[in-house]
Amino acid sequence: MGVHRRKNTVYLDVHKLPERPQTKMDRQRTYWGYSFEQVATTDPNEGASEDSRIVDANVEYCAVIRTKLGAHRIIMGAEMDCYENSRDGKKYYIELKTSRELDARSVQYFEKAKLLKYWIQSFLAGVPRIVIGFRNDGGRLLRAQALSTREITQKVKAKNYWQGGVCLAFADEVLCWLYGTVKEDEDYVLQFSPQSNRLELLRADSCPPLITRHVEQL
Repeated sequence: MGVHRRKNTVYLDVHKLPERPQTKMDRQRTYWGYSFEQVATTDPNEGASEDSRIVDANVEYCAVIRTKLGAHRIIMGAEMDCYENSRDGKKYYIELKTSRELDARSVQYFEKAKLLKYWIQSFLAGVPRIVIGFRNDGGRLLRAQALSTREITQKVKAKNYWQGGVCLAFADEVLCWLYGTVKEDEDYVLQFSPQSNRLELLRADSCPPLITRHVEQL
């Protein structure tokens, strides 16, 4: 992740790492995920057209969100899957996920690891509901389950898997550390080192043009 400080504002930009070669099964699972998103967002009252059968992985919608974490004010972009209309006339975003159907051996890993990723992604973006499509090994959708983002932390806390408050407190500490360490008009890379099990902040030589142009317009 790139870290850049300009005019007392810290900018974070995610660096895409080179993707490892995907197996045929990896590509198949990715396709199943996009297929579920398309099925979940297709109006059942409309007839199935030729276009509705084509899975397009390049379509995305991003929202710009203002939020707070501790004393830090944050503006961030987040990809959104879809929204629903509520009874009070408001629209709420929904996160769509897919997972292999759970059994007695996989449910613990799902709640310890996958639900943590689902929760932190949705919580920070203010997404109140997550809909998970459970599939079999052949890619057939078996069932869909809607989870309240807020209730996920209560569910896993009762089993002592992880605590949402601890996760947010750690993120707040990282932001405090960055603000106290990163110098004005300097660029860095923030990365996690598995060998030492810690975050490392390294000097970098450049700032993305998008951030530079934005600062110039302020």
